Amino acid sequence: MSQNVRNHRLRKSIAGLGVLATAAAGILTGSLGAAAESAEPADPKLAVYVEVNSNDLANVADYTLAESGDAAIDMAMIFAANINYDGEKAYLHFNERVTETLDDAETQIRPVQAKGTKVLLSVLGNHQGAGFANFTSFAQADAFAAQLADAVTTYGLDGIDFDDEWTNYGANGTPQPNAESFGWLATALRDRLGPDKIISLYAIGPTYTTTDFTLFDAASVLDYAWNPYYPTYDAPVVPGLEDRGLLGAAAIDLANTSAATAADFATRTVADGYGVYVAYNLTATDQSAYLSGITEALKGEATEYRAAPRDTTPPTITVKEGARFTKGDAAVGYQRVSFKLYDEGKIDRLYVNGVEKDLTDDEWSDLNFVKSGAFGAVIGANTLQVVDVAGNTTEVSFVLSK
Repeated sequence: MSQNVRNHRLRKSIAGLGVLATAAAGILTGSLGAAAESAEPADPKLAVYVEVNSNDLANVADYTLAESGDAAIDMAMIFAANINYDGEKAYLHFNERVTETLDDAETQIRPVQAKGTKVLLSVLGNHQGAGFANFTSFAQADAFAAQLADAVTTYGLDGIDFDDEWTNYGANGTPQPNAESFGWLATALRDRLGPDKIISLYAIGPTYTTTDFTLFDAASVLDYAWNPYYPTYDAPVVPGLEDRGLLGAAAIDLANTSAATAADFATRTVADGYGVYVAYNLTATDQSAYLSGITEALKGEATEYRAAPRDTTPPTITVKEGARFTKGDAAVGYQRVSFKLYDEGKIDRLYVNGVEKDLTDDEWSDLNFVKSGAFGAVIGANTLQVVDVAGNTTEVSFVLSK
């Protein structure tokens, strides 16, 4: 499985690293206090990263604001896809869990979007040397932007989040970072996505520290840039994004930052006029009390936990009658047998004696003409297991005769 786990507890809890990253930025060095200030945002956005390797993105939909019923979380990041290298060029890679999340958009993504939350795909380095900061031409950057845009379109996403960690620039003979690369990539992606999708920058790595943001129209290309160091309050400095409504200073880890600190950062976010508050590691547990300390400051409402109803109903299996489909009976055994399968939450797959058969995810499905040698069936006792999309399983036994 590809590297998709961010070592937040070890690295990002060290606030001093934020200072080092900023100091390395050259033109980016300095406090945002010297930058132009915008009017106080009416509704700062709460952006949350979800480690889909261990948690469902659908958990985001469980949190709503107590009075309005609106989504408590404004942006949810699928963490994370990878930028990989095939020996010649960069390509977009999904590990198994990211693939499952995207393929299961109807239950993982659409319920979140239906609440009003924007869903972004976060893209992360993978130790192979391919990164956002080392494309050597616009054409190379545009080729990767095309893959990102295709993922957004194919899976009905709301944008892309760039996270330049774990890239290992120079590995496999790849180039070192340069000042133009990310500008090419972000500009190409904006051209392909149009104005209505979100492009955000997790301000870390050479994509932040090496890029010359004055070489492209950052204000037209990027929607947001935010602090990547947990738990700190320190907005990135991005030339072209001086409007504080486009920046996030607050960054917290939901599992490792105290509730008092999280609430204080939210109060400061509003007072300082920043437009984004970033949180990492939303899980399936009820975190509404903790989140209330944030949303009460950001939005004037507490957060409620309304766990979305989970499908707990197993599939239905019935034998299809009629000589065309079934010969014999349960009492003496079948020469051949056919089954009708039904589940309101959609059938996913089945197993005959452990042999898997993948199915189109539909409410109704069939397993026809099962006989010895077909689908893993044998003379004598057999077991059919049917699994729905939610993982509920129904098992039946049947006997095949000669």
